[in-house]
Formats: sequence, structure tokens, C-alpha cells
Amino acid sequence: MQQNLEIEFKMLVSRDQFETLKQRCQPLQLTVQTNVYYDCIPSAARRRIAMRIRDVEGRHWFTCKVPSDNGVMEYELPLQENSAQALRIPPVQSLFDQLGLTLPVHETGRMTTWRYHRRYPLGELCLDYSLINGHDDYEIEFEVSGDPQQGKAFFMALLRQAGIFYQENRRSKYARCVLERTE
Repeated sequence: MQQNLEIEFKMLVSRDQFETLKQRCQPLQLTVQTNVYYDCIPSAARRRIAMRIRDVEGRHWFTCKVPSDNGVMEYELPLQENSAQALRIPPVQSLFDQLGLTLPVHETGRMTTWRYHRRYPLGELCLDYSLINGHDDYEIEFEVSGDPQQGKAFFMALLRQAGIFYQENRRSKYARCVLERTE
């Protein structure tokens, strides 16, 4: 199972801001992905742990996101299919044991995202249009691959050049898809 410390800066934007940035940051690649979110009993979400299986171009990736002091620790593993049953394998069971989680899991939400992305020397810019519970959702994020402060400065400069001012987004796609539906 791969492990990665995710450090990213993201914010919700209007459709116009999204389109402006999309035009300014060409060339962009498009990836369509479907996320299916899962939880267990007792709830991992109550501990701010998010689980999903992401489908991209016929491949399935399990991701478990766990808050840490410096960002979010991601645990990732390729799977044969996108289902709760696909998680009943030793590497996932071992991770669940480590985190104090239990199987089985159940589906709690799903969404499709059209991700326009481009890699820069300091990280990857992602412009995400998602359909979440019947609502249009526009989010931009910069996932840092080097020094967090340099990555943030680069992202802020991209936004300023497009006339967009950074406002930190505290609600993840997971929260907007799953938690806001049940609140």
C-alpha cells in the first residue's frame, strides 16, 4: 500500500472564475473520475477519516485519508473493482486494524468529477467540476510536490494573475458529497 503526505491548497470558485483559470492555464489534460465514498460502523467519518474508491479509465484506486499535523496522510491501493467487497483484502484489513476501523464498509455517496489538470515544477494544478447531489461544484486545488510555502506562493500568484483571491476551503469534496447531504 502506498503512503503519501498530501499538502494542498484549494478553494471553491464560481463557474466564471473556473472558466477564466481554465483558459489561462492551458494546456490542461482532462480526466473523468468517479468517486464512491464508504464508511464503516462505528463511523470513520466522525474521526475525519475519509474512504473512497476512485474509478479512472477502467482502473480502481482505494484511498483512505487520515488527518495529520502537516496535512493529510493518504493510503492508496489499486483494486480489481469498485465495491465494498473489494476492500476485504489483507492490506486494507491491516490498515483498518492500525486505524481502529472495522469491516464491512457501506457506500455513503458517489460523484463524478471532470478534472482539468496540469503539472508544474512545484505541484499539480487541478480544476475540478463535479456534480454533487445534483448541484454543480467548482473547485480549484494545487497539490504541492515540494516546499509547501513555495507551492502556496506559486498557487497564489496563479490566482492573482486570473483576478481570483484565495479563500481557503475547509469542506472537502467528501464532506460536500456525504456529510452535507446528511446534516
